[in-house]
Amino acid sequence: MTNKRQLKKHIRYVCGELAVTLLIGVRGFDTEKTADIVGKIAVLQETSIAHVSICYDKVAADFENRKAYNAARAKYFATAYAKLLKEFGDQVQEIVKEMNAAMPQEARDAIVKDFKERNKA
Repeated sequence: MTNKRQLKKHIRYVCGELAVTLLIGVRGFDTEKTADIVGKIAVLQETSIAHVSICYDKVAADFENRKAYNAARAKYFATAYAKLLKEFGDQVQEIVKEMNAAMPQEARDAIVKDFKERNKA
């Protein structure tokens, strides 16, 4: 399991790359849709980072020994972070679909052509 700091860095990196790709990567995006998508990226980043900072609601005294407490705590965080990453990934995919819909047809054709040329060899 990664720690909270690494998870927050990962979230910031992914959201930053999405925004850069949208704003700099391809010219001709629909500006109205672009502004909406950038807003969704910002909301995704802030809410995801806020959800990383969770606390375990039990104390060691609630368990028969420290080993049981540590195991329950580790399981709690592993489950919570797995759920967070799944939700984050799903939302990223939705944003990518919106980005693709906002991309001009010429840019899509160029990307497909480039992809086919690279995979020919």
